[in-house]
Amino acid sequence: MNTRFLTFTLTAACTALISASSMATAAMPAVPSDAKASHILVAAASDQSSVAEGAKNFIASMGDRGINFLGNPNMSQGAKTAEFRNLLNESFDMNTIARFSIGNSWKDMTPAQQQEYMTLFNKMIVNVYSRRFSEYRGQKFDVRTARKEGEKDFIVTSFIVPVDGPQVQVDWRVRNKGGAYKVVDILVEGVSMAMTQRSDFAGVIQGGGGNVDVLLSHLRTQQ
Repeated sequence: MNTRFLTFTLTAACTALISASSMATAAMPAVPSDAKASHILVAAASDQSSVAEGAKNFIASMGDRGINFLGNPNMSQGAKTAEFRNLLNESFDMNTIARFSIGNSWKDMTPAQQQEYMTLFNKMIVNVYSRRFSEYRGQKFDVRTARKEGEKDFIVTSFIVPVDGPQVQVDWRVRNKGGAYKVVDILVEGVSMAMTQRSDFAGVIQGGGGNVDVLLSHLRTQQ
């Protein structure tokens, strides 16, 4: 996977305030019983379309804000890192991503280890990617479609368009949680970042004989 595009994708995504909105369903008027089923189906489809459009707008807003912050020559590295950290936690479901990334090893950890892992995971993401802000070279961010995926999620398809060279497809798995949109995974050219991180962590743990302390030690070195 091209790390330059991966870096831009993550940093752009995390530089947006949540475009969260509650999707309240309007009360339906009384209808004849023979038309009720079709009316409900149309209403459900309309509601799904509204949520999908909201997810699409959420990602578009993140991209716009990401470009603004990445390309701002007046912002110091420290200021960019601080904004990145705050908006990462606001726009991404970091708890879900962190739990998925460690897989079944989560249940083998003590509460103290779990708490440390969550803290170290967040810090690792911020530190690793904030070091690479300078790799942004004027790429454009083009959001195109959104579709329902499973029971809870929507996939928003976008493209990273460089100044020259091929564009890169980036799909965002967005979940509406209590009226707030959250990113739970990013797929770059079909490759899931969450699955990639999970595989990396599993390799570290297996290399340490199945001891999760080895992963915690590894994450401490990323701070």
